[in-house]
Amino acid sequence: MNKTLSNVLFAVLLTLVMNGLDITYHLATDWAVHINYVAVKLTVVFLATFLIVQFSGKVTEQGIVTSIIGPFMFYLYYLSANPTINRELFKIDEQFWFFFLHFAFMMIAYFSAQQLFQATGWRKNTGFVILTTVGALALDAIFVMARLKVLGLDEEAEALFMTFGVIVIPLVVFLVASVLLLYWKGKTAHIIVSLLAGLALGFITGDVLHGVAAAISFFVIYWTVHHVDFQSHLVKGLTAQGWTILGVVTLLVGGFYHFVPRKTVRSIAEFLIFDVTVFGYKIRQNDIIMVSTLLLVIALVSFYQLYKTTQKSVSQAYN
Repeated sequence: MNKTLSNVLFAVLLTLVMNGLDITYHLATDWAVHINYVAVKLTVVFLATFLIVQFSGKVTEQGIVTSIIGPFMFYLYYLSANPTINRELFKIDEQFWFFFLHFAFMMIAYFSAQQLFQATGWRKNTGFVILTTVGALALDAIFVMARLKVLGLDEEAEALFMTFGVIVIPLVVFLVASVLLLYWKGKTAHIIVSLLAGLALGFITGDVLHGVAAAISFFVIYWTVHHVDFQSHLVKGLTAQGWTILGVVTLLVGGFYHFVPRKTVRSIAEFLIFDVTVFGYKIRQNDIIMVSTLLLVIALVSFYQLYKTTQKSVSQAYN
């Protein structure tokens, strides 16, 4: 497996686990969850995770930096974006204290991966159970929300449907399946267990399609866990000057759309895109905010890479 694909899978796995933990907390404490909310968080966290893993590696420092950049930029997005659901009726995580919660969830995901690949005994097993259970749960929740979207439910109806009761059965099924695979080491064990998980979920919920999706979700996560590692597969990045230029440009462009008044952003959006519809999708103001958020992610990663590049140069000079 080449370096980039390995890093992509690693970033995908950690992003799903972080979001799975977040979804579980939200639904257990009656905070709204809907597909738009999850899609934004998946995109922002994945980009931050992938860029740092790709150019800086997978050690504790990188885990902490990733856990700061992703959640912080997601928080910043919600400060700037227009609400898609009634925030007087639905609680969402735009409060600053959620940054610390998201930081903790990302650290749990990162630490679990670290334990799986570097520890032994119960710590390795715990890492495996967390990654497979929560990763599969995240995929299952995404399936449920996407299905609601296809059925024509709007964000508010979707948020009303998504309660803790919707994910508690998949959570228990995936947990049992993960623990079972700790003791069943057969060559086809993961395939059989994935099928059993799907059959159990389909039977309990009376929903065959959900059962099929659950079996696929668990198999995909198990496959991903066993095809990534915690080794740093670094790809050559830019020079210090290159990271500086990239960071400054993305900061200026991305920051402009975040920090000017919303009315100004709306006016610019209407002027630039003229309510363009692409493949049946009408580009909105929030889409511009999303692009600017991703640019700011690149800016923060660029400045971190500038720091790492400079630090390396100084170290080499002294040696």
